[in-house]
Amino acid sequence: MATEDVSHDLSSLLSSEERDFLIRNNGDQVPVSGLVGKNILLYFSAQWCPPCRAFLPKLIEAYHTIKAKGSAFEVIFISSDRDQSTFDEFYSEMPWLALPFGDGMKQILDKKFKIEGIPTAVAIGPSGRTITKEARMHLTAYGADAFPFTEEHLKKLEEEIEKKAKGWPEKVKHELHSEHELIRTKRSSYNCDGCGESGYSWSFYCKECDFDLHPKCALKEDEDTGTEKGKEGFICDGDVCRKA
Repeated sequence: MATEDVSHDLSSLLSSEERDFLIRNNGDQVPVSGLVGKNILLYFSAQWCPPCRAFLPKLIEAYHTIKAKGSAFEVIFISSDRDQSTFDEFYSEMPWLALPFGDGMKQILDKKFKIEGIPTAVAIGPSGRTITKEARMHLTAYGADAFPFTEEHLKKLEEEIEKKAKGWPEKVKHELHSEHELIRTKRSSYNCDGCGESGYSWSFYCKECDFDLHPKCALKEDEDTGTEKGKEGFICDGDVCRKA
């Protein structure tokens, strides 16, 4: 969660000599200059990546919620798709801006932010300072409440979760894992064996079987999980696709 103490000029970060705009999925061009002073989320993703597809609905929901509050906020899709048609198909689901497919700035951004796996969401504050490269984790844990992703704000959210956790039972029995009781356990990160999504902070956990459930899944219900192979140059493992 460490804050990256680096500032960027958005115009130089997202523009090139040939292009001073980003695009919408309807073909409209939006000047990069219009993003100055906003909270920006750089969303590194691809259609072929199962964790990316799984995370997208969460990000869309958070995006609309944050925007509805009147926040100066925008997401920019940075694609690792292999061809224009796949990019177009995946981007058609997204309500935000994108770097044009095949743009040379993509490799520069990958290197600048040391992108080793996708999906990755990099939060940049109104001043151009990188706030965190772990925005995806915080959105998964807190949804739209994670905004604006600052360390101080996230600390308050964590304190609220800790208070809430004290009211949860120490052990539960669940039909998805009838062999053993699940113990309320502090976990740094895991994949929920109920819903298949990422989890952070607290889990109901069976150490013997390495079985995790989100608190929301353990105390209510949820289901489904899965894995897939990634594209050439990437290996998909759990909730991320990493460069091979």
